[in-house]
Amino acid sequence: MTPFVRRAIAGDAPELLGLIRDHAAFERGMASITSDDLDALLTMPSPPSLIWVAEAEGLTGYAALTFDYALWSGERFGHLDCLYVRPEQRGQGTARHLFKAVADATASSGAARLEWQTPFWNANAHQFYTRMGATSVQKHRFHLPLGR
Repeated sequence: MTPFVRRAIAGDAPELLGLIRDHAAFERGMASITSDDLDALLTMPSPPSLIWVAEAEGLTGYAALTFDYALWSGERFGHLDCLYVRPEQRGQGTARHLFKAVADATASSGAARLEWQTPFWNANAHQFYTRMGATSVQKHRFHLPLGR
């Protein structure tokens, strides 16, 4: 079944929060966003993250887009912050539809490119992104907790 991809709305928050938590667990992490945080994000007039959901008898996946600026090139770019599809829905084109929605939104915003990262151990994601025409640059990603 071809998923219907659309921008997330406030009513999606409970099911979307489940997907976000599943995604974090899949990547061996933990999501700290709360239901209230997600409700607020989905109702902001200019949210810091744009979210798409795939629907086929419930939400089957989601993708999140943020924007950043690259000093070296002097260009604004899109950052695919998240792309996740429920394991039982994989291989049915859902990720491709979500990825295309994010890429199209990035292009229509005037951004120069779309960037993202995925865990080094996620070979299926590497293969998917390569099939989508992406190339990779090896880097280590660091983070510094700042006491939030």
